[in-house]
Amino acid sequence: MYLKIVNTVAVSVIAAAIIFYAGVFSNSFSQNMCYSDILSKLGSDAELAANAENQEAFKSWAKFINNLPNHGYESDCKEILKYLNTKTLHAK
Repeated sequence: MYLKIVNTVAVSVIAAAIIFYAGVFSNSFSQNMCYSDILSKLGSDAELAANAENQEAFKSWAKFINNLPNHGYESDCKEILKYLNTKTLHAK
């Protein structure tokens, strides 16, 4: 009887750990894809702004980038992406 209880608890703990870490992996993968999208958009915008003949376009882009909703490690990727999508400078 005691062994049956120990086995049940062990299997439950292992199953919970597997489910937990599967969720962690899935979430980190989504976050990485989001940040990759942000970096891609920032890179294409930097090229467009650098190649612009108008110096004001570059200054405007720099001001826009400095206002990114960045909160260090607590930054919300979706919030940053939403902010970037308000600017229509992105190269396709």
